[in-house]
Amino acid sequence: MDTKDTITLIGIIVSLIIGSVGLLISLHNSKKTIFINTVTSSRIKWIDTVRNTIAEYCGLSFQIFQSTTAEKLIKIDKMQQLRFLLKLQLNRSADVDSSIITSVDSIAIYIYDDNRVRIEAEINNLINSSQELLKKEWERVKLESKKGDLPKKD
Repeated sequence: MDTKDTITLIGIIVSLIIGSVGLLISLHNSKKTIFINTVTSSRIKWIDTVRNTIAEYCGLSFQIFQSTTAEKLIKIDKMQQLRFLLKLQLNRSADVDSSIITSVDSIAIYIYDDNRVRIEAEINNLINSSQELLKKEWERVKLESKKGDLPKKD
């Protein structure tokens, strides 16, 4: 084997190594991108679900006062379903989530007491806490999509 053949062989081996490393890096980045996109789209769906559930829960809370007894029972049943759904979607260990859960539970209690003033005050607390949570989650979604990485737990 002469020098020309040796240089050609070394060039082929170096090209093969560089190509393999490039392929591995591309595969890793592709998997990471797919994972981030999946998590981000799931967060967006979760935000929509929580927002809609809270809006429906608050709406039913106000409608209770204009309802007949039979309608009230149906609405209270629906509110209980929404209440449990919300509690399952939130993290009771997180401060904002815990505040939302407390408001949702308080509204359920005040409905039975027929206490409109306390229900309205608790709905305002619920909406404020929900806005804070949804804004925080939306900021996380934007950060994930910009940086391409999941943020550390805050």
